[in-house]
Amino acid sequence: MKVVVASPSRSGTLGLYRAMQILGYKAYHMFECVIVRGKDHMEICEEAVVAQNNRFSGIKRYDRVDFDKWFADYNCLVEIPSFVGPAIIEAYVEEPDVKFILVEREPTKWVTSLNNSGGKLIKTLHGFPLVFLKYFDVVLYRFITLNQTCFWSFSDGNNPNDPDFEVALHRNYAEYIEMVKRTVPADRILHIKLENGLGWEQICPFLGVPFPKEDYPDRNQPERFQAIAQDFLQPRITAAIARFAFVAVPSLGVIGWAAIKYGPSLVKAMGRNI
Repeated sequence: MKVVVASPSRSGTLGLYRAMQILGYKAYHMFECVIVRGKDHMEICEEAVVAQNNRFSGIKRYDRVDFDKWFADYNCLVEIPSFVGPAIIEAYVEEPDVKFILVEREPTKWVTSLNNSGGKLIKTLHGFPLVFLKYFDVVLYRFITLNQTCFWSFSDGNNPNDPDFEVALHRNYAEYIEMVKRTVPADRILHIKLENGLGWEQICPFLGVPFPKEDYPDRNQPERFQAIAQDFLQPRITAAIARFAFVAVPSLGVIGWAAIKYGPSLVKAMGRNI
């Protein structure tokens, strides 16, 4: 491990993931976990998050050995530590050559952004028909449960519209940011305020690497990411719909026909929320 980007999701992490790749690092971000590595890595990630956040789960909390095995093909982490919690930070802070980057966002803006992305996704995942379709495709099921688990790690299990939802997000965000700053020595962490800008001029001098010729990646890139999400989800939702129509409601063929016909619009709606 060379660099740990401890920034929480919705703090420019997708742009940071691509930026680290441009700089030559083998970066591991939730995109890498879900889109590139797939079901097995989604299972590992969910287990790690549950073990860290639920002491009654019966799952042993991950330690350095587990992390090294999980991230064996990578030398840079992005976003993942914010879901798993202090264990990753504490594991790699012991290595004196590992550097840390923490992008902090104004808390209210972060809560709003998370609610507008992950919150909308959670509402979609809990609604019809995905609440049933997830049982008809193993990858779709794992994707849904991983997203729920990671979101709940910041919301204390609260869903949007629950009374304590935003209070939990504010509290956990503040506690996480303070934990990282308290745990990592000041000379090994680059602390950036997102509102002050995020680009090569901050990152490259800290890492001691030359400035690349490419422009710093757009930290949002919503259209591209939505297209990637749709490409990932389309075959899984379509397969789940077909299995559901064939197994669960064979006598109601019109429902299956309608679901297949309108399935693409469901995928697009999900893509906008991811």
